[in-house]
Amino acid sequence: MMKLIELHIYGYGKLEDYMISSVGQLQIFYGENEAGKSTIMSFIHSILFGFPAKQSAEIRYEPKNNSKYGGKIKAFFPDRGVAVIERVKGKATGDVTVSLEDGTIGGEELLKDLLKRMDKSIFQAIYSFNVHGLQNIHAMKGEELGRYLFSAGTLGTDKLFNTESFLTKEMEQRFKPSGKRPLLNEKLKELKEVQTSLKIAEQQNEEYSELMSTKDGLTKKIAQLQNEIAMLEQKGLKLREYKRNEKLVIEAATIESKIREHDSGFFPGDGLNLLEKLDEQLKVIQARLLRIKEKKDHFLKELESNRPNSELLGMETEIEARIENLPLYEQLKQEKRLLESKLEEITEEISQLNDKLHTDFNEENIHEINTSIFIKEEAENIQQTEQRLRDKKLELEADFEEEKKALAELEARAEGAKAELLDEGKRNQLVNEMDHLENKDRIQSELNYLADQVEAAKSREESEKNRRKKQQKKEYNQLLLLGGIFLIVFLWGITNGTWLLAGIGIAGLLFLLAARYKSNEKMPVEDQILSKLLERERELKDALGSQPEGSAFTIKNLLARDEEVRLRHRELLIKIEQQHDRFEKVVQQFEAWETDIAGIRRKRAELLKQFGLTETVGTIKVMDAYQLIDTQKQYFRERKRIKESIKKVTESLMEMENSLKMLAERFLHNSNLAPIEAASLLKRTLREEIDQKSRYHELTVKLEEVEEEHSSLQKEELVISQEKKGLLALARTEDEDEFRQKAKDAALVKNWSARLEDINYQLLASGLTDEDRDKILTGVSLEEQIEGNELRLEQSKRELTTQFDVIADVKHKMKVLEEGGIYSELLHKYKQLQHEFAEDAKDWAKFAVAQDLLSRTIDRYKEERLPRMLAKAENFLSILTDGRYVKIIPQLSGSGFLIERNDHMLFEANELSQATSEQVYVSIRLALAAEHYDRYPFPIIIDDSFVNFDYKRTASIIKLQREMSNKNQILIFTCHRHLLDYFTENEILNLQEKSTNIV
Repeated sequence: MMKLIELHIYGYGKLEDYMISSVGQLQIFYGENEAGKSTIMSFIHSILFGFPAKQSAEIRYEPKNNSKYGGKIKAFFPDRGVAVIERVKGKATGDVTVSLEDGTIGGEELLKDLLKRMDKSIFQAIYSFNVHGLQNIHAMKGEELGRYLFSAGTLGTDKLFNTESFLTKEMEQRFKPSGKRPLLNEKLKELKEVQTSLKIAEQQNEEYSELMSTKDGLTKKIAQLQNEIAMLEQKGLKLREYKRNEKLVIEAATIESKIREHDSGFFPGDGLNLLEKLDEQLKVIQARLLRIKEKKDHFLKELESNRPNSELLGMETEIEARIENLPLYEQLKQEKRLLESKLEEITEEISQLNDKLHTDFNEENIHEINTSIFIKEEAENIQQTEQRLRDKKLELEADFEEEKKALAELEARAEGAKAELLDEGKRNQLVNEMDHLENKDRIQSELNYLADQVEAAKSREESEKNRRKKQQKKEYNQLLLLGGIFLIVFLWGITNGTWLLAGIGIAGLLFLLAARYKSNEKMPVEDQILSKLLERERELKDALGSQPEGSAFTIKNLLARDEEVRLRHRELLIKIEQQHDRFEKVVQQFEAWETDIAGIRRKRAELLKQFGLTETVGTIKVMDAYQLIDTQKQYFRERKRIKESIKKVTESLMEMENSLKMLAERFLHNSNLAPIEAASLLKRTLREEIDQKSRYHELTVKLEEVEEEHSSLQKEELVISQEKKGLLALARTEDEDEFRQKAKDAALVKNWSARLEDINYQLLASGLTDEDRDKILTGVSLEEQIEGNELRLEQSKRELTTQFDVIADVKHKMKVLEEGGIYSELLHKYKQLQHEFAEDAKDWAKFAVAQDLLSRTIDRYKEERLPRMLAKAENFLSILTDGRYVKIIPQLSGSGFLIERNDHMLFEANELSQATSEQVYVSIRLALAAEHYDRYPFPIIIDDSFVNFDYKRTASIIKLQREMSNKNQILIFTCHRHLLDYFTENEILNLQEKSTNIV
């Protein structure tokens, strides 16, 4: 099956540089509105079949912000493997490039081959459907619904339904059997009315009727005469053709008679030449057989005289091995001499090493000494430790002198610093003087600060006095006003005897006097702060006058220098203590070194004892002693190995000499030859025998070749004889003479047959049939037939001329009558209406023929393909309805279906519920795609076609699609989130999550 693997959109609609890297067998594309679902569906159609034309009703999805239009699809095709289909902006449908995995690269033609010449509209009709099909079901009623379902099952779309409706509509617009308004109905009515009027006019004009009858009779007579003349002319031509080919016909009949007379049956083509070739081949083979027999006898004699010594050749391998070992014999002798010399050198080296070690090692006691890797490591450690301790001693001595010197220097510097210090009495006096001087500076600083504060306070006091004067003036004016008011109230009350008012007036005056008095008593806060600042200033001036005189800078420098010296003295005392500690550490390291050197000397003495040496050997190093002893061991082992090698070489030399001696005695009959001489003689003798053996083998091969050739020639002779007999039998002859006679007859028949074939070709070109040839041979004389035919033709022509004259006179009379009355007008109108009715009827007939063809096509589809598709659709419908509806039965006539329920009740499509109609539609669409799978195994693309299904029906359709995905790849596009619950996470591609690439 074809399977989409990967989509890469360069630019298509609002998708730019958008990639879907893995498309599954059952793939769900989920996204909300405007997420790009329709764009991806259109992209798949466009890459496979080309971009829509600019004049097309389909959307082209050209990108607005990207100049690159198109993309590529990677797909698997069952018969070609993986292919990459890339289509970009170019010509009308785009420029396409197809790359196959075997390296083949092609264009539109290769893509069409991959898609098996599938058309885009057919692909969309069968393999790509959406919710619009269901919406059409909602919009239809009555018989239309059944016809629509039938159309969907035929083409996958409503095209068949629309075509049938269109044809019916066009025909009914032109003619209805019981209609009045259609065009043909109106013209037919008018034609009948004119015909009636014309008949009335004809009855009024009897003379015209008679003329009309006469004219019709004359017309028929003229037509009969014309046909007769044409037949006579044709017959005359045929008779003349007979006459022209009469001789060829007679010659052909004569040749056929001769062929029947001399044809004695089958004879092989070129049989005589074949017989002569076989005789010639037999003669050549018999001559070669005689020569080969003579060669065979000669080779047999040569073989007997060149027979080799098989015993000597049987020992060839051993003799050659001994001869090849002669260089080894000399090499072994040389090696023996070298080994003996090396043995002497090794013995001398052993003696010298014993002298160096002042000992006497031999092969027995040398191996008792342990020179393992562990002993070697111990010797290396002892020697390295001794060296390290010697180096350590030198370092400690240098450190001791250095630390001692540093300690003396620090003590001298500490004494110098101590001498520079002030005594305690002098230092305390300077500290007291410094404190007094610092107090004087502090009092002066505070006095300066107070002077600034006093100036500021005076300035604020002046400002406050000015503000207070203004305030007092304002308050005085207010009190004066209020006092006047209260005085008037008091006086009014006294005058009028209103004591209450007089009391209020007195109380107000008293209140104003009290307020005035308190205002004068208040002392401003600023005056109090200024008096305090002046009092503190006087105190500080008195304290400043009682301070001693002196230079604070000088005293401060003396104290600072003394403090610096004291600090340096304390640092030197600390360094002296630290130096004492370092000196003590050096002394302790000396003591540790003496302990280490004593221990390593004990280990050295013990190791030398293991080596069989004593301290009296001298100042030899431990590692040197180990290496000398290890070298001595190697010398002893080497000496032993050399002795064994000398023994093996001697044995090999003896074995070679004995074998050569044995071979010389056996084949040369002389056992006293030297090894070199014996080998040379054996080699020469063996070479002679090998040459003789080679010669013998060559002769044997040649003899075998001769015998094989002899056998082959005998077989070839037998085959040719059999072919000769077969050739005679094929010709049904007993001997060669009879065969040769039959060959002559066959040659004559062949020549006659060739001539007969030429004649037949000429007669066939002339158009003569076998019946014509029989007429020529057996009929009346051709001259008489030609003469009689010409006579009848002349008579017919004269009679035709007479009839033309008569009918011309009749037509003239009719014309006169027609021009003289209303009959002519009615006749003209009738003819005109007849013509118009005929033209309109032709137009109606086109649609009638188309409808008839469509009906026949539907009937043929019902008989041939519809049953298979309906079987699948019934299975799908049973699954979708849980077995409630089991069969889909086509209408006996026209288009449409009957749906059978499981209780055998039949329903028309318009009698079903809306949901069941949708399930019937989906079952038919899926069955149509499944029916075409064997020839076109394309993916099925579904766009939100199950949104109106309830939960149970949705589960059923998803189950069905999972079963179908085992064959077809199924791509489902949806914006409904609840459908995602029926699929696994790997089967869902969320377009919202990939929307970062959507512009």
